[in-house]
Amino acid sequence: MNSTRNNLLITFRNSIFPALGLLLLFFTGCAQKQSGGNKTVDIQIKVKGLNNGTSKLGGTFADQHYFVDSFKAESGMIHIQRDSLFRSGLYFLILPDDTNIQLLLDADQVFSMETETGNLIEALKVTGSVDNDLLYQSIKLVEKQEKEQLKLQQAIQGKPDTDPAVIAYKKTVEDFRKARKNQIDGFKKTNPEAFITKFKLAGLNPEVKDIRKANGDPDLEAQTVAFRNEYWDMIDFKDPRFMYTPLMANKVKAYFTDLISQHQDTIVKYIDALMPKALENPDFFKYLSNWLLFKYEPGKTTLMDGEAVFSHVILKYFTKETTPWMTPGSLADLQRRAKEMSGSLLNHKALDVIAKDTNGETKSIYGIKSPYIVVYLYHTDCEHCQKETPILSQMYPQLKSRGVEFFTIAVNTTDAEWKKFVTKYGMGQWTNVFDPTNVSIYGRFYVDNTPEIYVLNKDRMIIGKNLKPEQVNTILDLEEKK
Repeated sequence: MNSTRNNLLITFRNSIFPALGLLLLFFTGCAQKQSGGNKTVDIQIKVKGLNNGTSKLGGTFADQHYFVDSFKAESGMIHIQRDSLFRSGLYFLILPDDTNIQLLLDADQVFSMETETGNLIEALKVTGSVDNDLLYQSIKLVEKQEKEQLKLQQAIQGKPDTDPAVIAYKKTVEDFRKARKNQIDGFKKTNPEAFITKFKLAGLNPEVKDIRKANGDPDLEAQTVAFRNEYWDMIDFKDPRFMYTPLMANKVKAYFTDLISQHQDTIVKYIDALMPKALENPDFFKYLSNWLLFKYEPGKTTLMDGEAVFSHVILKYFTKETTPWMTPGSLADLQRRAKEMSGSLLNHKALDVIAKDTNGETKSIYGIKSPYIVVYLYHTDCEHCQKETPILSQMYPQLKSRGVEFFTIAVNTTDAEWKKFVTKYGMGQWTNVFDPTNVSIYGRFYVDNTPEIYVLNKDRMIIGKNLKPEQVNTILDLEEKK
């Protein structure tokens, strides 16, 4: 890998996600100050049968947890007191026996809870907190359903879908879903402004629409599109509390992993639909953009053209105003990297490269007349290049019979090492170039990890990239079927 880009990636990681210690320090210090003589936070939790020890309170930010404070557990009693409110969100109290109790905290943080070891959820009672009373109504319902569902799953194991027991199981699962929905509707009716109500409503998925084709069959594609388009409708993006629960992280993961086909153009389309809403909440924008960059990071993602998503997010949405967590230098480096990779995106026309070959003659990609061109970029010291170059050399006669010509480019090496490599791996049968300045390829063919293989069609459009040698024929097969 190019060492400059590697250092840049390290800078990028550190500027986006601070070290865990800094993250914990940041959140531990985040509290909503209140004045007055009484304790703003006064939570009493009694757990029958609990041994003495230390309980630890943790908070939630998206898909991360952070330490908040610790409290003594004495004679089964834990007393949480302080003069400033905890930030609104979902918390968990880890008890001395390593079990835990969830707490949903908002404006009113004076209440009590009572339960017993070995039966924490079912025995739990809440006094003085609507949010936590309703939270545990929800948790108890889900826990009861999960136990019943597990028994039913075991009973139908190995049975066909047509079996009456399987049919009954599917109906029960749907009844469970309706029961949870009805419970939330009840929360909305009796406590419409409660945090738990808004939290639960925001987590609901849209109902699948009964859209049918002209022949009466379900139109699955139209149903999926409608579901995606309504997926975020229940979210109030301006509500800062949601980021301090797992809600937004879970929805982002499901949306971009399960609901959207993994094609760069589709992903970019739905990013552009969501980003204006995300920008209404700086915490969510930061989380979403960083999640996307790590999921589609070039060299790490399984998406063929992760660069298309990565560069789009940075070039369109990363500015000094939207990314205050980044230093100007780090932001400029990241934008420069994104700009460089945007010159060689899938289904875009390839830019020409003009450089000297081993005989000192000027060669160019556009000077090749074959229907297809494999552009191969490598480093002479790269172990993967040393393994894959001989494979390409063996494949060359077969690929040439399909109308393929090679244009190989050495990067970050010396003239002597380049020529030695060409001779050693039998590359003299095709065009080999080297530009010690790398100017001829900068912004034209992006190299993150070597080797890099691009495939160009007769129109010199990039139809394949980030490939292994054995994948070249697959790309040609797909192109010839068009």
